[in-house]
Amino acid sequence: MNKSLFAAAFVAASAVAGLAHAAPVYLNVDNISVEVGPGTSAGSFNNTFNGGQTIDKVIDAPSADAEEFHNQTTHIWFTANEVGGGLELLFDFGLEYDISTLHFWNYTSEDYDVDQIDFTFFNKNSVQVGTLSSEPDLGSAGGIKAQDYVFAAPLNVRYVTAFLSGSNRQVDFQNIGFTAEVSVPVGEVPLPAGALLMIPGLLGLGAATRRKRKQA
Repeated sequence: MNKSLFAAAFVAASAVAGLAHAAPVYLNVDNISVEVGPGTSAGSFNNTFNGGQTIDKVIDAPSADAEEFHNQTTHIWFTANEVGGGLELLFDFGLEYDISTLHFWNYTSEDYDVDQIDFTFFNKNSVQVGTLSSEPDLGSAGGIKAQDYVFAAPLNVRYVTAFLSGSNRQVDFQNIGFTAEVSVPVGEVPLPAGALLMIPGLLGLGAATRRKRKQA
């Protein structure tokens, strides 16, 4: 096969593979981590960690549309000592992602739900790349469904800090999740869809060239 043709086919195949790798994924306990941050106010975690439960309960929803049922093994319940206090969570995605949707499962009662969430997004170098503040809705009755926050940014996010607070000191919720795509490095241009059709043609042309040389 002609070297230039082989190189073109290789580049096209590599780009296609990169596009497949950049498909949207749901980020939860299977592919990211979470921990309680040092910015957490003085307070009590009540029964959050009873029975060997860990803070991983924050990210254990299996999908963005999963229903969460409120019980002692599924929810997170923090009570700050003073109004204005809250729970800080630190998320690590492991690599950079472009977040398209943030999902939040709130508690169903105004007495204990999360009233305010402040998110801060950082890239792999811990440089801030975005913020989001929200007053989430109450969770749905029965099976709690996520409230979705759809946005085109932030891009290149590896670390997320979330500060959750309640007007009456209570912070009770079920889950947080993210839908995102692996970030494409700067300078790397995605291949047009039509290039998928070019690869077999390039390889076929190379084979035809070899046959002609043999016949000659």
